[in-house]
Amino acid sequence: MMLKKNDIRKKFIKLRNELSPVRRSIASKKSLKILKLNFSKILSFGPKFKEINLWSLNKQLALENRLYLPKVNALNLDVFEVTNPDNQLIKGKFNILEPDPTKCKKIDPSKISCVLVPAIVFDKNHNRLGFGRGYYDRFLQSLNCTKLGVGFLEQLSHSKLPHEIHDIKLDHLFLF
Repeated sequence: MMLKKNDIRKKFIKLRNELSPVRRSIASKKSLKILKLNFSKILSFGPKFKEINLWSLNKQLALENRLYLPKVNALNLDVFEVTNPDNQLIKGKFNILEPDPTKCKKIDPSKISCVLVPAIVFDKNHNRLGFGRGYYDRFLQSLNCTKLGVGFLEQLSHSKLPHEIHDIKLDHLFLF
């Protein structure tokens, strides 16, 4: 019997919340391997609810003029170029650091070459379960770019995740 989405979410949120600070730090450092990917415009994310911390990666991407971050706008995500994460971000919806639209340039999402996608859990078939609000699925459905799931190794389910027709499959997983 397949578990329900909310039961799976609860299980993997608990697992993620129990990761030690040392384990989190190691994963954050390993995420810098993403810098080796040859993409000119990378849409990253700011962590929420103990997701993998990508701020070291984001700062380096900004130095290389490759950092783009999403901002929640109603039911959608807007994309902004971020050149200095230390002074261009403000707390937005869900208490996540997002681009300040008065300090960052909004860009056409079709210009993005790669999206780093967070999740609560991933499976080996590159499916993901997020928080269930559909922001990334709606955003990704119209984009022709590489979609990379990014998180902790502990976020990989060995069982196939339930998914629906509107759920967007990822191209690769980068779990650290």
